[in-house]
Amino acid sequence: MAGAEPCITHLISGLINGKARLTDCDMLALPGGFSFGDHLGAGKIFSLDLVARLKDQLLELRGKKIPVIGICNGFQVLINTGLLPGTDAIGEPQAILDRNASAAFESRWITLSVEPAGCIWTAGIPLKELRMPVAHGEGRLFLAENYSDRQTVFRYSGSRKPAPYPENPNGSPEDRAGITDPTGRILGLMPHPERAVLPWHGSEDGLWIFKAGVAQVK
Repeated sequence: MAGAEPCITHLISGLINGKARLTDCDMLALPGGFSFGDHLGAGKIFSLDLVARLKDQLLELRGKKIPVIGICNGFQVLINTGLLPGTDAIGEPQAILDRNASAAFESRWITLSVEPAGCIWTAGIPLKELRMPVAHGEGRLFLAENYSDRQTVFRYSGSRKPAPYPENPNGSPEDRAGITDPTGRILGLMPHPERAVLPWHGSEDGLWIFKAGVAQVK
């Protein structure tokens, strides 16, 4: 729908077994879900596999400047590998996606404000706000003190600032819902744009993000 040709690759049978490489693409998406049942924490085992077994490919991915988007569990993986916020070495995470402040799994629709972060995944989006759902139990984003707020791509938009619960569903400081690395090519966000691309979803706003990313590699 966004103009790309998707190819699904399994972590173990595809990447770890050597049938595919992370760099066999023009852009990479790490989807939401519950990888390895979220044992040891959300996205932890997936990220450990990437760092321990495919670190050379992660470095190559970053070196080749391949755009990456991590959605929900994918965002958690990017944080745990250190690809986000992307200011330190691979395998040295500098941020945490902690348990929601409500201590409950939050599944609801939210509104995102689009920030001027210089991120390729929001380049040219004509809307200042996007409507899409969240569905996570660990989405409260804590960042290091030296974090540059210029890397904040999305914030939960509420009736006041800071956005109150449930408009900010997880209690993330500064209402941050998505961030990019310093290059603007790697994006992680807790909301699910892929669940807001068809009229019967209730919103098509998520498609803007995928179209913007595809436009950068065409």
